[in-house]
Amino acid sequence: MARFEVIFDRDAEADIESIRDYMAGARDLEFANGFAARLISYCESFADLPHRGTRRDEILPGLRTVGWRRTITVAFEVSDETKRVTILGVFYRGRDVLNLVRDRKR
Repeated sequence: MARFEVIFDRDAEADIESIRDYMAGARDLEFANGFAARLISYCESFADLPHRGTRRDEILPGLRTVGWRRTITVAFEVSDETKRVTILGVFYRGRDVLNLVRDRKR
Protein backbone atom coordinates (compact mmCIF):
# COMPACT_ATOMS: atom_id res chain seq x y z
CA MET A 1 0.00 0.00 0.00
CA ALA A 2 1.36 3.41 -0.96
CA ARG A 3 2.03 5.95 1.74
CA PHE A 4 0.14 9.21 1.66
CA GLU A 5 1.74 12.61 2.07
CA VAL A 6 0.50 14.46 5.17
CA ILE A 7 0.21 18.24 4.95
CA PHE A 8 -0.81 20.65 7.70
CA ASP A 9 -3.02 23.52 6.57
CA ARG A 10 -1.98 26.93 7.91
CA ASP A 11 -5.02 26.94 10.22
CA ALA A 12 -4.07 23.52 11.63
CA GLU A 13 -0.54 24.73 12.32
CA ALA A 14 -1.96 27.74 14.15
CA ASP A 15 -4.31 25.46 16.11
CA ILE A 16 -1.41 23.31 17.30
CA GLU A 17 0.59 26.37 18.29
CA SER A 18 -2.40 27.77 20.19
CA ILE A 19 -2.93 24.48 22.06
CA ARG A 20 0.79 24.34 22.89
CA ASP A 21 0.73 27.91 24.20
CA TYR A 22 -2.37 27.22 26.30
CA MET A 23 -0.78 24.12 27.83
CA ALA A 24 2.49 25.94 28.49
CA GLY A 25 0.54 28.47 30.57
CA ALA A 26 -1.58 25.85 32.31
CA ARG A 27 1.26 23.40 33.00
CA ASP A 28 4.77 24.10 31.71
CA LEU A 29 6.63 24.51 28.44
CA GLU A 30 8.28 21.08 28.51
CA PHE A 31 4.92 19.32 28.89
CA ALA A 32 3.35 21.53 26.19
CA ASN A 33 6.14 20.87 23.70
CA GLY A 34 5.95 17.13 24.30
CA PHE A 35 2.17 17.14 23.90
CA ALA A 36 2.41 19.07 20.62
CA ALA A 37 5.12 16.72 19.32
CA ARG A 38 3.00 13.64 20.09
CA LEU A 39 -0.03 15.26 18.45
CA ILE A 40 1.93 16.04 15.29
CA SER A 41 3.32 12.51 15.24
CA TYR A 42 -0.21 11.12 15.51
CA CYS A 43 -1.35 13.25 12.57
CA GLU A 44 1.67 12.16 10.54
CA SER A 45 0.66 8.52 11.12
CA PHE A 46 -2.22 9.14 8.71
CA ALA A 47 0.38 8.54 5.99
CA ASP A 48 -0.05 4.81 6.62
CA LEU A 49 -3.75 4.67 7.57
CA PRO A 50 -5.45 7.71 6.04
CA HIS A 51 -9.06 6.51 5.98
CA ARG A 52 -9.67 6.43 9.72
CA GLY A 53 -12.17 8.49 11.65
CA THR A 54 -15.73 9.47 10.86
CA ARG A 55 -16.72 10.75 7.43
CA ARG A 56 -18.36 14.19 7.52
CA ASP A 57 -19.37 14.61 3.89
CA GLU A 58 -22.45 16.59 4.96
CA ILE A 59 -20.10 19.38 6.07
CA LEU A 60 -17.47 19.09 3.34
CA PRO A 61 -16.97 16.33 0.77
CA GLY A 62 -14.08 14.15 1.88
CA LEU A 63 -13.94 15.59 5.41
CA ARG A 64 -13.11 13.21 8.24
CA THR A 65 -12.75 13.73 11.97
CA VAL A 66 -11.01 11.62 14.57
CA GLY A 67 -10.44 12.04 18.28
CA TRP A 68 -7.06 11.81 19.99
CA ARG A 69 -6.61 11.15 23.71
CA ARG A 70 -10.16 12.32 24.47
CA THR A 71 -8.99 15.93 24.33
CA ILE A 72 -8.34 16.70 20.66
CA THR A 73 -10.40 16.41 17.48
CA VAL A 74 -8.48 16.35 14.22
CA ALA A 75 -10.33 17.39 11.04
CA PHE A 76 -8.78 16.30 7.76
CA GLU A 77 -9.35 15.50 4.10
CA VAL A 78 -8.08 12.45 2.24
CA SER A 79 -7.41 12.52 -1.49
CA ASP A 80 -6.92 9.09 -3.02
CA GLU A 81 -6.09 10.73 -6.34
CA THR A 82 -3.13 12.74 -5.06
CA LYS A 83 -2.30 10.37 -2.17
CA ARG A 84 -2.47 13.31 0.21
CA VAL A 85 -3.96 13.86 3.67
CA THR A 86 -4.55 17.50 4.53
CA ILE A 87 -4.94 18.31 8.22
CA LEU A 88 -7.49 21.15 8.23
CA GLY A 89 -7.86 21.77 11.94
CA VAL A 90 -6.81 20.52 15.35
CA PHE A 91 -9.31 21.43 18.04
CA TYR A 92 -9.10 21.22 21.82
CA ARG A 93 -12.10 19.71 23.60
CA GLY A 94 -15.38 21.53 23.72
CA ARG A 95 -15.04 23.33 20.39
CA ASP A 96 -17.75 23.24 17.71
CA VAL A 97 -15.49 21.45 15.25
CA LEU A 98 -17.92 21.01 12.37
CA ASN A 99 -18.95 24.66 12.25
CA LEU A 100 -15.35 25.84 12.62
CA VAL A 101 -14.26 23.68 9.68
CA ARG A 102 -17.23 24.82 7.61
CA ASP A 103 -16.39 28.49 8.30
CA ARG A 104 -12.73 27.99 7.42
CA LYS A 105 -13.57 26.48 4.03
CA ARG A 106 -15.76 29.42 2.94
